[in-house]
Amino acid sequence: ARDLDEALEMARALVALGFTQVAASPHMGMGPGGDVDPEVAATTMAMLKVTLQERQIPLTVSTNAEHYLSPELFERISLGRVRTLGGKGRWLLVELPWGGIPNVETVVFRLQSKGYRLLLAHPERTEFLPIPQCVKLVERGVRVQLEVGSFSGVFGPAAQDRAVALFEQGAAHVVATDLHRLEDAKGGLAYAVAEFRRIVGEAAAHAAWLTNPQRLLDDATAEQVRPLVEAV
Repeated sequence: ARDLDEALEMARALVALGFTQVAASPHMGMGPGGDVDPEVAATTMAMLKVTLQERQIPLTVSTNAEHYLSPELFERISLGRVRTLGGKGRWLLVELPWGGIPNVETVVFRLQSKGYRLLLAHPERTEFLPIPQCVKLVERGVRVQLEVGSFSGVFGPAAQDRAVALFEQGAAHVVATDLHRLEDAKGGLAYAVAEFRRIVGEAAAHAAWLTNPQRLLDDATAEQVRPLVEAV
C-alpha cells in the first residue's frame, strides 16, 4: 500500500471477504516490482499491526517478501537480508524475471542447497517457464503460489489457462491475492475469489487459503504441503 490509510482500507476489504490472516509480501530485489528495504518492511509492518489492533480490524499480518530471483539474491542471503514466510522458518517466496532465466533448475537447486524451501510466485503469468518444467520443479520440492486473479482472467486468457492447467497437473499449492492498491481490493477481487472457488471447488479453496498456508507458516516440509488438486 502507498500509505497507512490505504493499508487499513485494504485490510478492511480483505476482512469483508472472509480473510483473517495474510502474509504481506513486499517486493525485494532488483526486479521491476521495486525493492523494499528489509528494515523498512519490518518497521512498517510493526506500525500496521499496532494500528490494526487500535482500529479493531481483525486481520493478522505475518512476515513475508517476494524476492526477485537473480544472482544478487545470493548476496542478500549471505548478508541475511531476506524475509522468509512467517519470519522464522525456511520458506522463501521467489519470483522469476518476466523474461525468464537460463538454467532455472540449477538456480533453484543452489537456493535449496542453502537450506531454503522455495515457494514460486505466479508462474502461470510467464510463458518462459513451460508447464512441464514447472511440474518438474514441483517434483524437486518447489511449491507453487498462483494468483487468484489468474482464474478470473485478470491477467488474460493465457494466464487463466495456465493457472487451471497447473492446478490440474498438481503444480498449485497456495493462492495469493496480488493486492497492490485499494482499487484492486474493491475492484475484481470478490469476483476472482468466487471464480476460483467455482473452478476448483470448496475443498481445494480451503487447502489453498487455510491448510497449506498454515503449514508454510509452521515451516512444514515440502512433502507436507500437498497439491490442491488432491483436495478435490
